[in-house]
Order: sequence, then structure tokens, then C-alpha cells
Amino acid sequence: MTGTEWMADAACQHRPDLDWFDIDCNLAACLEVCETCPVGDDCLDYAVKHEIRDGLWGGEWGYRLVKRVRQNRGGGGPKHGR
Repeated sequence: MTGTEWMADAACQHRPDLDWFDIDCNLAACLEVCETCPVGDDCLDYAVKHEIRDGLWGGEWGYRLVKRVRQNRGGGGPKHGR
């Protein structure tokens, strides 16, 4: 998918009770939702393309997310193995 239309199918849309940007308090619950998400790859690709380094995107967060953004800057494109 291109753009943001994939967001309508994101599993996190059904969990407004979880804080997806301050994940220290609910990381396990957020990861559980990400594991079942049908658009996880699109989510991670979006975060990498837009250089988003905060929050949980496609099952990645923190230094892992930053690493993927940096890899993408190198011209290799997003590489993930969800």
C-alpha cells in the first residue's frame, strides 16, 4: 500500500488505551498487538520512509527503529523481517 490508507487496517486503531509513544509502561501489550497486525510491514515502511524515531511502528521501537531509519538513509531501503 502507498500513502496512509493502510492505517485504517492497523490493529493499534482498536487499542486507544495503549500509549504507542511512551511504550515503556506497556511495551509487552503493544508488541502483542503488533504481532497480530495485518499491515505491520506497511507501518514499519512508513516510519522508516518518514524518519520517525519515536513510538512503536511495525513492531520496532527505540534503537531498532532508529537503526532502520539510518539504514534507509544509506540507500538500502527498509529491511525488515517481520
